[in-house]
Amino acid sequence: MKGLSILVAIFIFINCTEDKKFEDSYKETVLLQYLTTPNAPQETCESMITNKDLCFQAYYTSIGGSFTATSATVKTQTCQGLITSPLYKNLSSIAQTCSFNCQSTDWKTKTDAGTCGQLSFTALIEASITSPTATACLRSCFATTNNQISNDQIPLYFLFNNIQDGD
Repeated sequence: MKGLSILVAIFIFINCTEDKKFEDSYKETVLLQYLTTPNAPQETCESMITNKDLCFQAYYTSIGGSFTATSATVKTQTCQGLITSPLYKNLSSIAQTCSFNCQSTDWKTKTDAGTCGQLSFTALIEASITSPTATACLRSCFATTNNQISNDQIPLYFLFNNIQDGD
């Protein structure tokens, strides 16, 4: 009988514990994403430019033109400028890396899907700054690192918007 009482008490204790809340699951997911995000903004930024170049090369090849890829020196200088720009300098290096990775992945996806050879040059640039996939990815970067961002701020982080603004 005493054993039954102990089993009942254990059963009640287990069933009375609070269920895992959505917020707890979200925190665990965010923490896991944060811990698995590389911390290499310069390298990831340069990869973003390389993937952009590969897309533009595919475009120029499709129209019978030639394309000169961005030199290593220009990539380095461009990325150093972006990382230290007013837009990026207050972000953690992990948030910077994540932001550049979103765009790098978006350019690579466009190239792999053959989109770069099908759209006009202007349409490629427009597609790079209006990509719903890249936008969702950027939002995730900022949520993960607790850098909140509004919908109207997201386009500011895209490569071509920064280049046009002279940053």
